[in-house]
Amino acid sequence: MDSVWAFGGGAAVTLLCGGGGMVLWLLPALRARLRRELGELLRREAEVAAKEQLYRDREALARQTEEGRAEIKELEDRCRVREDALDRRAEALEERERALSAQEAVLKTAQAQLAVREGEVARTEAKHLRELERVSELRREEAEHVLLERVERELAEETEVLIGRAEAELREGIEHRARDLLLTAVQRSSLAHVRDSMVSVVPLPNDELKGLLIGRDGRNVRTFEEQAGVDLLIDDTPGVVVVSGFDPVRREVARRALTRLIEEGRIHPPRIEAVIAETRQDLEAAVEDYGRQACVQLGLPLQGRVVTQLGRLQFVSAGGQNALQHAVEVGQLTGGLAAELGLDADLARRCGLLHDLGKGVAATSGQSAASAGAQLAARLGEDPIVVNAIAAATGEAEPSSPYAVLVHVANRISAERPGARQGQLEVAIRRRAELENLALRHAGVRKALAVQAGRELRVIVDPYKVSDKAAQKLAREIARELEQAPAGPGPVKVSVIRELRHEEFVS
Repeated sequence: MDSVWAFGGGAAVTLLCGGGGMVLWLLPALRARLRRELGELLRREAEVAAKEQLYRDREALARQTEEGRAEIKELEDRCRVREDALDRRAEALEERERALSAQEAVLKTAQAQLAVREGEVARTEAKHLRELERVSELRREEAEHVLLERVERELAEETEVLIGRAEAELREGIEHRARDLLLTAVQRSSLAHVRDSMVSVVPLPNDELKGLLIGRDGRNVRTFEEQAGVDLLIDDTPGVVVVSGFDPVRREVARRALTRLIEEGRIHPPRIEAVIAETRQDLEAAVEDYGRQACVQLGLPLQGRVVTQLGRLQFVSAGGQNALQHAVEVGQLTGGLAAELGLDADLARRCGLLHDLGKGVAATSGQSAASAGAQLAARLGEDPIVVNAIAAATGEAEPSSPYAVLVHVANRISAERPGARQGQLEVAIRRRAELENLALRHAGVRKALAVQAGRELRVIVDPYKVSDKAAQKLAREIARELEQAPAGPGPVKVSVIRELRHEEFVS
């Protein structure tokens, strides 16, 4: 047993020794193989990295190529626009040259005819002179005097004929050119023409809010109408409430306040008064934004108080036409006409935009819109050319520059364009303003509101200055004055409201 184990153990040692030698013998080969595989792996990684870099370079090159193409296309478009503008300018100059050439040709023809006629007259004069000296034996000086008087009469008659013919031809050419200029300027004006309405529609999330808007015994709707100075029309029309009023400022305040009350859901008299007061302040702050938007539309860098005064025109209407939109339209037309005539287009647009600046202050100054606007522009430091253009926009002052003439023409085009204004609406608005002004002339009147399409005049008085008996007397006086005033569309109800409040605070 021991011998067998000894033999087996020796064999095992031999195998182990032989296996170790085999491993030592294969180790260099394995190392070489690993080196080759590692080199192959590194080579492949290098190829992959190179391909990725190539791909990134191609993408970058493609992006650069695309950006270059976009820049080239943009430059081509800008060049094309510039070429078109230059072509139009060149065509206009060529047309002016042709017109001047035609006028020059007419004048040359008239001069040639006049020269021929003068030659004939000279020959006739010499002939008559010889004949007179021979027949009447007058002295030379006396004969010349007689002939000169006769020739002067003949020349005056023929000169008037030639001048009249040349003036007619020139007038025809000028009128044709003026029509072309006006058509070009009107076509370039792209302002939307929207006539102001006297109502604003406020959507409701549900019809249940109508009862909340009316309130108990109608207190909410009465408070809203008294504070906002408008009519609130709540009927069976689903999902909407209509705000009616002739004053665009009051109507916009009422629309915004009503929208805010609906969103909040808190609708009661104290909250209504607070929201309307806050909305009125917010709207005054937004006036400058309207003026700035108008300046941006025309590309004019106006700043300061003039922008604020311009923004007030958003809430002024003339014949149903929004005054600010009308001013922007006149600015566009004036700029287009000035560009066609080779004048300063920016200055022309400035004159046109500010031509109705006085409409925002004319009601309180007692002056016409043109006069008030010219004085306001002068106080704000505007150029004298702009001031004169404002004063002459409606023909109240003589124009001192071609810009004033262009503003007058553009103003007439905008105002007399079909559909721009509505005469009956202007009459109705003026009638309601007259009703309110009539009531405001009385002492103790704090506010006057013409509502119900002008059929009711609500007069709110100061309770500390007007007693109950004085309020009754005031209502009769206003009614009597309305009877003596020019007749309006139907009877007018005069309501004098005297409300006295007592407030106490508990700490």
